[in-house]
Amino acid sequence: MSWTYYWAAGGHGAQPLYNQFQHAGCAVGCGGVAWAILFAWGDRQAETGNAYWAGRWGLYRRDGGRGANDIAPLSMTEGVRTVIRELRGQIGTFCAFGSGATFPWNMPGARSYLSGRTYTRLDAHWNSVGWHEGRLREYARNSIRDRRTPAVIGTGWLNHYPVAYGYAWQRRTIRRCFIFCWTEEVYDRWFYVNQGWGGSGNGWVEAGTWFAGEIRP
Repeated sequence: MSWTYYWAAGGHGAQPLYNQFQHAGCAVGCGGVAWAILFAWGDRQAETGNAYWAGRWGLYRRDGGRGANDIAPLSMTEGVRTVIRELRGQIGTFCAFGSGATFPWNMPGARSYLSGRTYTRLDAHWNSVGWHEGRLREYARNSIRDRRTPAVIGTGWLNHYPVAYGYAWQRRTIRRCFIFCWTEEVYDRWFYVNQGWGGSGNGWVEAGTWFAGEIRP
C-alpha cells in the first residue's frame, strides 16, 4: 500500500489565509470566503509566473474594487473584506442562526464577480440535498490533479464550503469473513483543505463532497 499525492500549484505557501467576519447581523458566510480564496489564488498565480494562469490578472483589483490591477494579498485586508461582501450578495448568502448560509445552487452567482474583471471561467456542480457523490469528488480531484488548481468543495451535510488544494488516495486489500472469507480492494481518498478560518483547521478531510466549484483561465 502506498499513497499518491497531488497538490495545487504553490502548495501550502500559495494559499490565501482569509476568514469570516460579522456582516449584516451574522457571519459573512463560508461560500463567499471560499470563492474569494480561490479567486485570490488564481490572481496570484497569474501575477507570479504560472504559465497556465498567465494573462488572467484582474481577479483582484485595487482595494477589492473594479479599478486598477493589484496582486491579491495572502492575509485579510479591507480590500479582501470588500471582495467577500460583494461575493456574499452575488451568491445569495443569508443569515441562519448566526451563520451565513448559501444554497449550493446559488454558488454559481460568483460568476458576476468575474464579469468585467477577467475572462476566467467558473463551473459549479452540486447535489441539492447534500449527498456526497463520486462525480463531484472527481470534478475537484481532476482540477487539482490535472490543472494544479484548487476547487471549492462542500463538507458535512450542506455544512461548509472549504477550498481543496491537495488530494491523496491509496488502494488496499482487506479480508472479510461471513460463513466463508474473501478479499476486497478498497480505496481511501482525502482532500487537503483551506477551511477559510485564517489558517486554523486546515488539513485532511475525507474526500466526499456534495459540491464542486472550479475556475479555469
